[in-house]
Amino acid sequence: MYEPEGAACLMDQTKKYYTPDFIEHREYHETDLEEALQIAGVGKYQIWHCCLMVASLSSSLLEIVGTAFTLPAAACDLSLPYNLKGIITSVPNMGVILTAPLWGWAADSMGRKPVLLFTSAVAGTVSLAAAFTSSLAGFTICKFIASLFLSSPSSLGWAYMSEMLPKNRRDSIVLTCNGFLMMSSVLSPVIAWVILPSDWSYSDTDSVKPWRVLTASYALPLLITALLLTRASESPKFLMAKGKSRRALEVVKRIYSVNSGQPPERFYVTSIRSDDSERLMCSVSVDKWGSSGLDLLRPPHFKWLALTGFLMFGVFSLLNGLFLLAPDTINKVMSSESSTGTICMLAETPTNQTIACTDTMSAATFLIMVVTTILYSGLVMVIYLTPLNKKTLLVGMYAIVGAACLTAGLHENRVVAGVALSALQLTALGVGPLTVYAVHLFPTRLRGTAVGGVLMCGRAGSVVGATVAGYLLAEACSATFYGFTALLFLCAALSLWLPKHHSATRCSDLHEDTHR
Repeated sequence: MYEPEGAACLMDQTKKYYTPDFIEHREYHETDLEEALQIAGVGKYQIWHCCLMVASLSSSLLEIVGTAFTLPAAACDLSLPYNLKGIITSVPNMGVILTAPLWGWAADSMGRKPVLLFTSAVAGTVSLAAAFTSSLAGFTICKFIASLFLSSPSSLGWAYMSEMLPKNRRDSIVLTCNGFLMMSSVLSPVIAWVILPSDWSYSDTDSVKPWRVLTASYALPLLITALLLTRASESPKFLMAKGKSRRALEVVKRIYSVNSGQPPERFYVTSIRSDDSERLMCSVSVDKWGSSGLDLLRPPHFKWLALTGFLMFGVFSLLNGLFLLAPDTINKVMSSESSTGTICMLAETPTNQTIACTDTMSAATFLIMVVTTILYSGLVMVIYLTPLNKKTLLVGMYAIVGAACLTAGLHENRVVAGVALSALQLTALGVGPLTVYAVHLFPTRLRGTAVGGVLMCGRAGSVVGATVAGYLLAEACSATFYGFTALLFLCAALSLWLPKHHSATRCSDLHEDTHR
């Protein structure tokens, strides 16, 4: 009899379920969803689904981070003032902040699949339109409208991914996917490096230029992801939360069939029961009104929402805030005639000055960004594969990146300072663990809203970080690095308040309560 991958640990307790006699003489077997997912195993279906979720998250990341490479090349055509650069760079995060609760509620009420598919398609279409605008106002408006739909593809994938996985493999797989997401961030500078150095334009009015092609290239993955999502199944946890146990069973059967190569009918579980928490999720009030975000403001949820939200704020204020200005900063430093001096000395730019008209960035800038992103992405992946628990990882990450931030602002050797500045990418280490905490600390009926809320706090950090850094790097450069360093050390201290979470990897842990 075929034993699905991932069920070996469970077999010690449930060997009788796999015996022909049991299947022949027991016409009906009822189990809960976690056990059904465990029996279905981890295999081809989860690999495909996790790749699709990473593609969704990567597509939104390209759209958000890509602005940092598009704007310097588009500065002439769009007449972009220097003092607006930080604000325009953070525009993709503004709509995410405004709509994160809305799309989180929609995902908890209408389903993961339809919401993710719709928002990805709309965000990709409007972002594509930005490539054909002729003014800074038009470009900004298109980016802002697209950002109103980016909250879902930039966050929902984590919950959608985890709800397709057995409990004992959930944490490790989500963290591994975050490592691959970090590695995918190298696509942003690589695509820019391929397109921007090209010295060409089409039409008499030069309406098609490399920066426009780059903008379109960053938008297309969202549309491709939306197309692939039509082949995905709805989350069985969401279906159970809505009382649709038959449909949830069909999804689990499909997972089993794809993983094992056996027909769905061979899956002996014929009914999935709701436990007490699931019955609560399916109560009349929830069916009528959906999962209310107001529940997150009540104990004990508010405490965890505030803590994980602030920690995510710290992560994104560096990752999508200060670090988004790294390409332009490194470009100025590498172009400087001096070989020594702090970043603040070498990259100083007068306020209210218009960025130089250029369609390219220096090859040294692209080389540094690509190489350091590959190295740090690999480091993130290696760290995720170590036995470090999430709490230790977060404390260490905040402390190390805080030290790197301080070094970047104070060291006078531009090579050392540049390496330290690029180390801000290591804040990506915090996204996975904090997302896993958000998944574990909140029940299914609130999970989509909670994850969206936590990542909304992160997007708020992106806007604040990019806006503050864009202004202070010109007005009070050294204070910028001191301020971000203090924020990181504060986050390291607050991380000590997080609960200790351990993946249920042993047979004795398989039925342990997830929400500890």
